[in-house]
Parts: sequence; C-alpha cells; structure tokens
Amino acid sequence: MTLFDITLSVDLIAMAITLWMAFYLFARGFPSKLTFRAVILLLALAVFFFSAYTNMFHLIPRTAALRAGMLIIGLGTWYSLTYHLGEDHPRSILNWKSLGLYIWGGLTLIVLALNQDSFIVERENILYVARMGIGPPFLMHGLFQVAACGGILHNLLRENQIGLTSQGRFFLIASIFPTIGVVYGVLALALLPPMPRLLQDVLVFGGVFLMGISVVRHQSLIERRTSFQDFPLTSFAILIIALVYLWFSHRINFAEEWTAHLVVLVITTHGLYDFVREFLERQRFQKESAFRKQWRNLENEGMAENAVRIPLQEGLELLCQTLNASSGIIALREGDEFLVAASISSMPLEYRLPIEWVACEDISQPNEKHLPFLSWIAPSFEGRTQIAVVGIGKSKTRVQYTGGDLDLLAEVADQVGTIVSLNRGRRQEKEQIRQFVAESETKATELMSVAEEVIGTIETTPDPNFIKTVEESLRNLSDFIKLGQSSLAEQLGVEGKYHTDRGRHLQHLLMEAINSLKPAEKRPSDPLPRVWYNYVVLYDAYVEGVPNREIMARLYISEGTFNRTRRNALRGLARLLAEKTKP
Repeated sequence: MTLFDITLSVDLIAMAITLWMAFYLFARGFPSKLTFRAVILLLALAVFFFSAYTNMFHLIPRTAALRAGMLIIGLGTWYSLTYHLGEDHPRSILNWKSLGLYIWGGLTLIVLALNQDSFIVERENILYVARMGIGPPFLMHGLFQVAACGGILHNLLRENQIGLTSQGRFFLIASIFPTIGVVYGVLALALLPPMPRLLQDVLVFGGVFLMGISVVRHQSLIERRTSFQDFPLTSFAILIIALVYLWFSHRINFAEEWTAHLVVLVITTHGLYDFVREFLERQRFQKESAFRKQWRNLENEGMAENAVRIPLQEGLELLCQTLNASSGIIALREGDEFLVAASISSMPLEYRLPIEWVACEDISQPNEKHLPFLSWIAPSFEGRTQIAVVGIGKSKTRVQYTGGDLDLLAEVADQVGTIVSLNRGRRQEKEQIRQFVAESETKATELMSVAEEVIGTIETTPDPNFIKTVEESLRNLSDFIKLGQSSLAEQLGVEGKYHTDRGRHLQHLLMEAINSLKPAEKRPSDPLPRVWYNYVVLYDAYVEGVPNREIMARLYISEGTFNRTRRNALRGLARLLAEKTKP
C-alpha cells in the first residue's frame, strides 16, 4: 500500500468519524455549551479532512488556506472548551489571556483570507504538509497554534488541576495528540524537504476523536444527558449503514474520488434525521412536563368528592394523546352498573353501562355491538370486585396497538382503581372526620400521590429491558456479589472500589426504593388495603421470600390480578430508580 492510499484512507475515516460525532453530540447534548463547543471543533476538522481528501483527486487552488483556517477554528474552540471545563473559571467574563488569544486567532484568519497565496507549491504537496514562505502569515499562523496548544494544557493543569482528575484525565490525554501534531506541522511549514502530512493527520484525528469520546463520557457520567451505551450502539448502526452504501458503490463501480461526497451524504442525512427525532422527543417531554405542573397545581387546590373526575378526565386525555387513540372512557362502578366519569369522543358523561358490557378479568376487546367506539378495555379490581374500567378506541396512526401500549393501558387502569378506592374510602370516613383527622390526611396524601402516578405512568414508560434487569436484581437481592456484577449497577452508576462494594450499595438502593412504596410506617392487619398492594408484592416476595400463592391469599386476589399488580409494581420501581439517576 502506497503513501497515497494510506493518506487517502486516513482522511476518509477521519472525516466520517468527526462528522458523525458532531451530529451525534449536537442531537444529544443540546443545549450544553460544553457539547456545542465540541460540535464546532468536530465540524471544523470534518471540513479539514474532506478538503484534504478531495484535493488528492482534483486540486482546488488556495484550499490550503481553508484547511489552515479550519485548524485555527478547531484549536480556538478546543481552548474554549478546556477553559470552561474547570469549575473555578469565570463563566461570563474572559481574562485578558483568553481574550487576546481569540483576537489573535481572528486576525490570523483575516490575514490568511487576504493572503491565500502564502502557501507555496500546493500541487506538489498533496501528500505533504502545506508549506509557507517565511513572512507575517507564517508567523501569525504558527504563533497562534503554539499559543493555543500551550493554553489548552495550561487550562487542564492550572491550579485546580482538572486535567489530573478521573474525568479531566481523558481531556488531557486527548489534548496531547494535537499538541504534538501542531509542533510537527509548524516545523514542516518551512522545513526542507517537505514532510508527509500523514503523521499530522493521524495525530490531529486521534486527539479530536479522544476529545469527542471525552465529551460523550462527560455527558454520560457528569451531565447525565445520555447513557454510556447509546454512543457505541448508534455509532455501530451508522457504521453498518455507511459500509452498505460503500459496498453498493463499489459494486456499481462508483468513482473513488466521489466516495467522500457519498459518505458525507449518508452521515448528514441520517444525522439530521437523528437530530429531528431527538428534537421532537424533547418537545414531547417538555409538553408533558408542563401538563404535569398543571396537574400539581390542580392537586394543590384540593378535590371535593366529585372533583376526582377532573384528574380522571385529564389523565384520559393524556392517555389518548400518548397512544394516539381516537376515543376513550373511564367508567366507575355504581351498584350493578358502571357510570361514565370521563369520556373522549364516545359516550356522554353520567351514561350508565350494564355490568356485562365491561366485565372482564384482564385486558380484552369489548363486544363491538355494545361498545363499537372502543377497541380495548382494561379492568381495575379491589379484591375480587371490579370497580372501574378504562377503554380506548382505535389508533389514529396504526392498525393495532403494541404490547407496550396495552401494558400502559393496564397500568393506568390499575392506578385509576386505586384513586377510586381511596376516594370512596374518604367518603365513608367523612362522618367521622373530627375523630380521625390524621387518618383522613394520610388518605388525602395517598390519593394525591397515586393521582400523580397516573400521569407519571403515561408520561414515562421504562424500557422493558431495564425492567427485566431490575427484576433479575431483585431475585438476587440477598446476594450482593451477584448484584455487584449485574448490569443494573452499571446502568445506575453505582460506584465502589470492589464489585462487592457496588453490590452492597445497589442492595441498599433497591431496599430504599422498595421501602419508598410503603404507604405508612405501620403495616395494617389482613386484609390489606389496596394502597399496600405494590409494596407487599415486592417486599414479601423478594425480601421475605414468601411464595406467590401465600401473598395472593394475604391480599385476597386472584392469580391474574396478582400478576398484573406485580408487573405494575416492578414498572413503578424501575421508573423510580430511573428518575433517581436522571439529571
């Protein structure tokens, strides 16, 4: 393999990786200023390597000045990134050294733009470092690069020595590579004979790649904006896609000189799609957060006996919006009938449904003759008695609902039943309110928290794989050695010197999460109220090791209701663990 082939391959790979990392970090890290600086750095280097690749086939005069300008922008951004990395640096006002470096860089860009002919014998230097004659452009360009690299190392090793910490060490290692590359490049600008630019390209790319990885790691471990598994998985996916395109282009004898353009097109289109998808997901999350705030304001105003229908209507609207359902109802049992308490594009409020129309043991499809506007209904039980039902109509966007959608429907139905149970309990105790003030306040608090869980259920559905991981860790709750080696410890960021320490910390975290589901300090005698179901099915099964049939007997519930309650409790526990690690 010739020097031409090696240099060509390095430029293509470096351009592809820096361009993809720029799109990835911009989509995942916005609006982090640290990440935005890394994006500018990566884009500048992507343009640098793209220009270097294309010029090896078709020389475009005066593009050496463009590549030099991209290096100046990249180094200036790199300096700014490390300057703002330390907590002790001023955030709003720059010191005179930093301001002077930025002004010097801007002047250097202007000088290079006005003196594009300062780079000599470009045509003969496609494989070598671009050379400059000794003069003002050379001095300004060279001095800026040296000053920027020195400033980068100074920012990482100054009095707070952030570059020597566990997180800053990666930024320091990444900064050493371009420093060596800059020294090599500045010397090669005027040395004879010409020196190959392959070494400079490898050093610059190596440093930028490690800088990108450092920012990804910083996002995952410090800012908690992404999971650490997200970057390698998405990068592997885009690599497979790019390889498929390259293989297809090779099969049709696609000109090698246009390969860089093809790679840029593939990465840009997929990167923009990923950015738009991430942007829409953030918009959805912000809207749901705003609705959750309105929900809390409503709760703070208090609820009368019939006012429980207000959050039920709000929750039904959010459920239909989340699942893109065309219609929906929530009906509460009143004697031998079900009374419609919330409705969207279906039956009017207060409409009475015969019990046989909505009676069911689990999620099911209703009789189309009786309920033509509903596709699925989910029951809610108190003991063995069905007390509520939640139904949704056909999806507006899909032929049928997914298993995850139906699980969400079942969980919402279960939470609605809890609200109804608590609300009815409050009405029964109203006559004795003066004697049982403390107990009534506890009920009200439980009602508010469960009402919030309805919205939380709809807003955040944990990843099924994460729920399975939590369940597997619960099965090994007493074995802290296995806990320390589990993937849940890594996902939750549990730290420890040894895996046994991580196991003990994770064991404590799981116990703390289970105990947070406990409605009150003292456990009442059997039969237990409904608000204790989630806590009991987890604590008794995984902490006390009680068999499932004995738990069902304690709660006086069927096997189907027990399995549904256990799934909902596991999902709620997983959501609680995920929220604790969320920024």
